[in-house]
Amino acid sequence: MADARASSFQKATQMAIEQSKGEGASTYAVSSYNGSLLRNQIIETHHSDELTFALKPVLDIIEVIFSRTTTDLHGNVQVFSSQASLANEKVLYSGHQDILVELPIITAAVSREVFCNWFKGVAAHNTTMDILHIIKHYSWDAKLVLAVGSFAMSFGGFRLVSELHSTNPIAKAVALLKNFPQTLELAGILKSMLEAIFLVVKAILDMTKSVIELYELSHNEYFTAESPEIIAATADIPTAVYWTIQSTVDCASQIMSLTAMDPEYLSKSWELSSLAHKLEMIRSQLVKQINLCYKFIEKKKDDEIFNSMARVLETSHIDNSISLNLLFREKDGSQPMLYDCLHQNLVPIEDLKGKVVGLYITDLNIVSEDYLILQQIYPEKLDDRNRIENQYEIVWIPVMDNWTNDKYWQFENLRDQMEWLSVRHPSQVALQVIRYIREICNFVKKPLLVVMDTDGKIVHKDATQMMCIWGNQAYPFSLAKEMSLWQQRNWTISLLAEGIDQYLPTWIEERKHICLYGGEDMEWIRSFTRTAKAVALRCGIELEMLYAGKNRSRERVVKKMINVTQRERLSKALEWKLISYFWLRMEKMCVSEPPPLAIPEEEGVDDEFFMPDDLYFVAPAQGKMRHSIFTGIVNMLSFGSSSKGWAVISGDTEKMLFEADGELLLKALFEHEKWKERAENDGFVRALEIYYHQLCNDLPHCISLILSDTELKGISCAACNKPMEKMVKYSCCTDRASFGYD
Repeated sequence: MADARASSFQKATQMAIEQSKGEGASTYAVSSYNGSLLRNQIIETHHSDELTFALKPVLDIIEVIFSRTTTDLHGNVQVFSSQASLANEKVLYSGHQDILVELPIITAAVSREVFCNWFKGVAAHNTTMDILHIIKHYSWDAKLVLAVGSFAMSFGGFRLVSELHSTNPIAKAVALLKNFPQTLELAGILKSMLEAIFLVVKAILDMTKSVIELYELSHNEYFTAESPEIIAATADIPTAVYWTIQSTVDCASQIMSLTAMDPEYLSKSWELSSLAHKLEMIRSQLVKQINLCYKFIEKKKDDEIFNSMARVLETSHIDNSISLNLLFREKDGSQPMLYDCLHQNLVPIEDLKGKVVGLYITDLNIVSEDYLILQQIYPEKLDDRNRIENQYEIVWIPVMDNWTNDKYWQFENLRDQMEWLSVRHPSQVALQVIRYIREICNFVKKPLLVVMDTDGKIVHKDATQMMCIWGNQAYPFSLAKEMSLWQQRNWTISLLAEGIDQYLPTWIEERKHICLYGGEDMEWIRSFTRTAKAVALRCGIELEMLYAGKNRSRERVVKKMINVTQRERLSKALEWKLISYFWLRMEKMCVSEPPPLAIPEEEGVDDEFFMPDDLYFVAPAQGKMRHSIFTGIVNMLSFGSSSKGWAVISGDTEKMLFEADGELLLKALFEHEKWKERAENDGFVRALEIYYHQLCNDLPHCISLILSDTELKGISCAACNKPMEKMVKYSCCTDRASFGYD
């Protein structure tokens, strides 16, 4: 009878197992479901998010179970970090029992559903949907923790019995009731299957963590429910929850099948491995969305800091201490230090308190015309530190995208060749400061001199041209000061040649006629200087002449002209460096912003004001005899681009000034007899100018204007006042260094 009962029980059990492994119970049958249809079915099971609980402690407990149980029957395989396990085990002694009161009710219901459906042979998909209905009032992350927690309890119980049955009588008794001895005898056969289950368990836990992390991000202060980032990130959560819960169902089914089992009723290990892979694929998409959310949060925080910094730098304070500390604060919070390039020692930031600070921003390709001129101007302040216009300091801030050891070496080498201050090290400059330099100051590659006043406010985004034009007279280097300087100037010999020669101030004071001239045609130079002196002598005027070379000239050629001019005593001549500075200053004037203003109004003559149009300058109205500063500068650059020759002549009053093409001017001097009577009435310069323009109208001419990296609209010819046609010139000499600083 006993044998009959045993046989009957074994037959019933066998039938239950066979039914559970029937066609309808295929774990992967749902893989053929249309994706959108499946997602709609999953979402229909979700009624509300009204129920939730403290997920983190429960997740920590689950991880303790998984990390302690994912070893094979001989304790050789482990897929979880032991350090993570020890850290999470603190939750076991943290007194979270109050938040776990209702948890067993739900997890028991889930476990019962899994067991009953397995025994009835219900498909894993249907079991998963039933579980989702049980927990329909919980949020998606809470659903996942409940389902995974339910599986963790059954998986943990299975592993406790399998590990303790040989040493613990209670575990032994349970093992006998569960028919574990027969199961354990097949340990070698089951090894690969168990290892596959462990991989799925790890994938389940990883997915649960990612879903919880994503839900926490969705409630971050930088997001709303309508944020595109959150909508995109949470779109795949229902599907991820579904497949994770189904994975717990599949693993639980495998464990329950171990009771009175035959290996043929177990899934193949590769099927479980493919399930783990599927979870990882789904999770990888969630991780991408999580990373995008973190990047968004990081950008929002970065924007907040950046906007706060911009407000500080664009607001006046008691002094400049706040702004200086913001710019040069060390990343570790230590005392910010700057480097004195001249004396090669560190200086405290307090040394800049109460001073105007120019932030010289460049990359490591620093040798440019602006840099070389600043190097010439800066030492003037060192000679007399007490003068008000010398109460400023320049700090070099190198900006590069990718710093390497070679670039750091290059930085130190360049730093030691300077005379002003520098940041101690490029890493000292915060990323927010670099962003401000790029976005607000518009630094790309061209060097900038950003000026901060004594109150810590940025007052000029680029005073490079201003300093090159006016030198230390431009102190305190603000836009208001730049406008003031232009308003105080007329088109005079003083503006044209300010600071380039020691004799000029004396000549102007003595009301002498002054002629600046240049070119690279030695025969023209000889003829022009001798003729001009002869005509001046006949007219009874004192004429001083000064050779100023040619725009964009070669050092070797111009030095040859200087030597011949001085050797033959044709006139005085500027040094080569001053000639290069003279023309560079002229170019800076041409493209400076704000633009050069017209000369003040005089009786019977209308003013000409040249205002910028989309950052470009509008040319003067045609037909006007009166030249503005801008027109005069353009004319000088036009004539100075010719190798034949050019000249500008000033009368005995500074307001009498006109610029001319060399060949036409020489012809006008040769024909002095035709305009000498007018000279007696109107003055030498005025009469010569009128006759010169008559020649311009009568004789053919060709005048060009070369400017680097700039656009000027509506430029008129310096000789005939007709609009000039814009052309493109290609040259291998693209920087000032090749014109004279080599």
